[in-house]
Parts: sequence; C-alpha cells; structure tokens
Amino acid sequence: MAILAITGIKGGCGASTVTAGLAFAWAQQHRSILAMDLCRRNLLRLHLGLPWQEQDGWYLRLLKGEDWTQAAWQLAERLDFVPYGEVAFATPAALLDAEWLQRELARLQRPPDDKVLLDTPSEDGPLRRLALHSATHVLVVLPPDAMAYGLLSALAEELQSSGVPATRTFFLLNRVELTQQLDRDIELLFRSKLAEQMTPLPLMRDEALREAVAKGQPVAMYAPGSQAADDLRQLAMWLAIRLEPVRGIG
Repeated sequence: MAILAITGIKGGCGASTVTAGLAFAWAQQHRSILAMDLCRRNLLRLHLGLPWQEQDGWYLRLLKGEDWTQAAWQLAERLDFVPYGEVAFATPAALLDAEWLQRELARLQRPPDDKVLLDTPSEDGPLRRLALHSATHVLVVLPPDAMAYGLLSALAEELQSSGVPATRTFFLLNRVELTQQLDRDIELLFRSKLAEQMTPLPLMRDEALREAVAKGQPVAMYAPGSQAADDLRQLAMWLAIRLEPVRGIG
C-alpha cells in the first residue's frame, strides 16, 4: 500500500485541490483510492462534491468515542473518502500515537495495490506529524513565488527527521502562468534546486478549478476537457509509476 501525504510548503498552495484531483484521476484510471482529510478546516469534502452542510468526519467520531470509519463515503466504485469533520477549534485534541494511522489503515484490509491520499496540514502540529510519520511518499505543493523557495531548507530538515527519504519526496509547482516571466523564472529556479524531485510538468492556473468548487463538483466531472483536468491526469500517471513498487501496510 502506498501512502501519499500531500502538503503545501505553506498555507494556500492548493494541496486540497491537488488531493481531490489526484483521487478522481486515479479512480478514473481504475485504481483503488482512499482519500483522508487531516486538516482541521475540513475543506477537502468541498473539492470532492460533498454537501456544504455535511459535518460528519473521522476526527469528530473519535472525539465522540465512535468508530471513525463510519464517517467514510464511497464517492465512486474505487474511490472512498473520509472527511475530517466540523470540529470547533477550541476542542481538545484527540491523543493519537505516532503509529495510530498505520494501524488503522492495516485494520481496513484494503487491496494491496491501494493508494491512500492524506490531505496534510501545512503548519506544524500532531496531525501533520502523524501524516509524515505514516507516509511512504510525500508530495509538496509549491506556489510560483520566491518565498516558497526560501522555505525549502527547513522543509528538507523536517522531512528528514520524519524519516521520509528524498527519493520519495516530490515537488509540484501549482497555479503557474507561463505568460508571466516571473513564473517561468521561478520554475527554472526550483528545477535547478530540486532536479528529479520535481514533477515533469507544473499545474497551470485554470479558472475551471474555482468554478468546480463553486458548483460542488470535482474538476474532472465539471470540466473534463479543461487544462486543469488534463494536468491532473498526467500528474496521476507520473506519480502512479513512482508509487507502484511500495509494499508494506495491508
């Protein structure tokens, strides 16, 4: 089982958008997928088409002493999703040890070739540490700005301390406009620094992504012929090859 933690190098990079896009792209490629939201803002559900008023989630179930798996949704034949749940920010955190997520995923007895996508907080905290400890791979979403470049060294130290090797860490440049000289220059800067850890292509800025969220649909369903949907399909195929050899949990 491959477990991919998807996180922005800072807030607002589009990690939830990428998580949702990959989940649907892989499901359309007939792969077994479990997507799980580890972010307190509970926004992944909106990218995956759940109702705005839906409040249930795995973390909310845990706090109530209930079975967290009962918060899961089957969104497609091969796509399951577990939202975080609407939890007040003042709520005391559930006490989860570092091995909790790996144990729980093994308990689900999902297919050996399953891919688990973890929408991971960009800020430090117990849920980010839980995701990084559990992940077999990490995908870091980057915005095309110089500030993100300045955060690379600190991120590398964090991933190394979490036990994630550089060979299983990938970087994706998001919301790129090739008509902008600065975006092109920053992409070259990242590629010179990160080399083969960078995905071959960035995700282009596409208004279809915002429109899809407003419509309550994944972009693959709302605008299957859009630039965004095509970029995500290509990203899914590229990542699938690199995640395929991983075996262990499940």
